[in-house]
Amino acid sequence: MTSQSGRALSRSEEIADAAMPVFMRFGLRKTSMDDLAEAAGLSRQGLYLHFKNKQQLFHASLQRAVAQTQAAVAQELARADLPAHERLMGAFIALHGPAATATSEAVNELLAAARTLGDSLLHDLERFVVEAVADVLRAEGAPERTPGVSAEDLAFQLLAVAAGVKQLTVPPSDRARHIQIAIALVLGPAD
Repeated sequence: MTSQSGRALSRSEEIADAAMPVFMRFGLRKTSMDDLAEAAGLSRQGLYLHFKNKQQLFHASLQRAVAQTQAAVAQELARADLPAHERLMGAFIALHGPAATATSEAVNELLAAARTLGDSLLHDLERFVVEAVADVLRAEGAPERTPGVSAEDLAFQLLAVAAGVKQLTVPPSDRARHIQIAIALVLGPAD
């Protein structure tokens, strides 16, 4: 298997990639090493040759997921063939796509576990998204339409709306519409 950059993935990276959907489905507590070994196509003993425990594998999976998400967000924002509204929407879909399909209970537990591990990965991802979205907003002149509010503040508000709308009881099909409304409030109506 190869990475997006064409580099061959190590067996540990392949295992970490295979583990994240299992963690997303069951959460950290309910996921067993047997579940993880099966997803990776290994025996339980074979899994222990690569990771000493479930927490170490979760950390590796989280690192891989954050790196892949950052790459997907950057790719969406860089699409010169699309207007800014669509690039921003694509970036938020890339950011929240995997978590949107998991149960809230599992996602909340995984987020808590990520914070408990003392990991700054999620904070770094949020900072990356805010900076990248702020660049698009600056290029589109959004800060000039809202005097006294920086591009970073506007980007943070969009991030907060995209994260918050997942927690509401609206049907998943309506979530995208609410994010599009927030983007239109910041950028103005789409052309």
